[in-house]
Amino acid sequence: MSENRTEILSTIGVGSGINTTKLIDALVDADTAGTKDTIEKGEESAKAKISALAKIKSDFKTYKDILVQLQTQGSSGYSGDSSDKLSATFTANNNAAGATTNSSLTIQTLAKQHTLTGPSYSSSTATVGSGTLTIDFGTWSADPTSGGGQTLTTNGQSQISVTTTASTTLIQLRDMINAAATDSDTDGTPDVLASVIYTGSAYMLMLKSESGASNEMKVAATSNLASTVGGIGYDYNATTSNLTQRVSGIDSAFTLDGISMTRSSNTVTDAITGFTLKLLKTSSDAISITSEVDLTEVNEIVENYVFTYNEVMENLKILGQHDETDSENDGALNGDSTLRSIQTAMRSLSSMTIAGYENGPYYLSNLGIRTQRDGTLSFRPADLKTQFEYNSETVRAFFSDQLSTSDSNITVNTYDFNNTKPGSYAFATDGSTHTIGGVSASKDGTTYTVSSGDPTGISLEVASGTTSGTVYYGKSFLTLAIEQVEDYLKFDSIIAQRITGFNESLSTLSDKRARMEARIEALYSRYQKSYGQMESTIAGLSQTGDMLTAMLEPKDN
Repeated sequence: MSENRTEILSTIGVGSGINTTKLIDALVDADTAGTKDTIEKGEESAKAKISALAKIKSDFKTYKDILVQLQTQGSSGYSGDSSDKLSATFTANNNAAGATTNSSLTIQTLAKQHTLTGPSYSSSTATVGSGTLTIDFGTWSADPTSGGGQTLTTNGQSQISVTTTASTTLIQLRDMINAAATDSDTDGTPDVLASVIYTGSAYMLMLKSESGASNEMKVAATSNLASTVGGIGYDYNATTSNLTQRVSGIDSAFTLDGISMTRSSNTVTDAITGFTLKLLKTSSDAISITSEVDLTEVNEIVENYVFTYNEVMENLKILGQHDETDSENDGALNGDSTLRSIQTAMRSLSSMTIAGYENGPYYLSNLGIRTQRDGTLSFRPADLKTQFEYNSETVRAFFSDQLSTSDSNITVNTYDFNNTKPGSYAFATDGSTHTIGGVSASKDGTTYTVSSGDPTGISLEVASGTTSGTVYYGKSFLTLAIEQVEDYLKFDSIIAQRITGFNESLSTLSDKRARMEARIEALYSRYQKSYGQMESTIAGLSQTGDMLTAMLEPKDN
């Protein structure tokens, strides 16, 4: 009997009358149901956990974005104002805790940038010649003129040097200077800015330093750049001044509450602690600058933080929930250790120590934030107001990082954002022994550096004769919270590792499913063959019986 006939016989149960198709299905299912159920449940669980972990990651990404936004909106709890905003503005800068202010201001001069222009050219692509051009910065004893013999007292900014060739154009010289320019005082403004200007009849190089009398330029040129043939020359020094001074470097001069002051910039951040004074034009009449407590913005930002935190924690709670009456309603991460560790870490934010601020450390509770019995946070604006009136530094410790010293003779050269621990570190030296935060420091001239312990990475510049002081290095609450969330967002985070692990489990289960399906096919083939043969045999016996019955039956005459 052919294979097709065997299969047909097996299917319709010819001979035995048994529905062997259903019987084979039942036998195969009984043989593989346990394995199939295990694989399906494993796949369902792994996919649900991957989806849940991906949601946590997505929620944390949103949470971080909101934290960064709140940090950008940071407020010191004070607002500043000026009676003449065309002459000067006065705003809180969050660089230090502010205070209530009511001061009188007059502005005598505005700070100006030292401005020099070079030789004239008929085209911006004209060649300038080969040579080396160097620029130094400092204070001139008087405006340099040919043969004047004036001296420049350097301000410590880095020298800028560029070298040209015979084919270097005016435009290229500009670009070379701007590319070489440094930002020695790390204020975001280059020490020099080069541009090409057109007078209407000629092109020339213009150099501008940072504003202030101590930021003027000394320019020295060599070879063809120093040539005066045809009026070409880029020197501006004590003996030769081929460059033309258009504006001398000038400090701003102003009087605050009868006290005369000067600054190299028109943006003054250190006259009144916690505020930025921007000088816009001179004023013969006194201007009133004032500040007052304004917690409106602070309250709104803190409320937004509390709302966002509670929302994230509620989502985590749902993913880990357990339904005692119906396990089908359990969260995808019910009983998951990773979820529990994340929840524990998030709760620890509520009691996190905010170190490195004067009169600290501080805690969220200082801002009027309380932890409820269910783990959510609440905010009491009245508590914040009370704490703020007692110590306004509390608010700044929530929003703004801190890096300062108790003595103007001590400045922080460098620190390590990742390895320097937030804290208050006492500096002390007796001339032979030096410590920062109780840790031994090395000394090189007036520079003191520590390379171990909590203050590792801190380097101080200390004026001669200064023997003690305190360094304050604080990471704000929002910075600490952002760092914690970033630990869950990086490519090798615990969440990423768990997702990778579950994807590997899915791959393993897929292999098991493939092997199970191959086994099912083999079982079907074996059972169909066996029952097909049985049905053929029974069908044959049935035919023989029918023949014998016919032969034995009496025949009618």
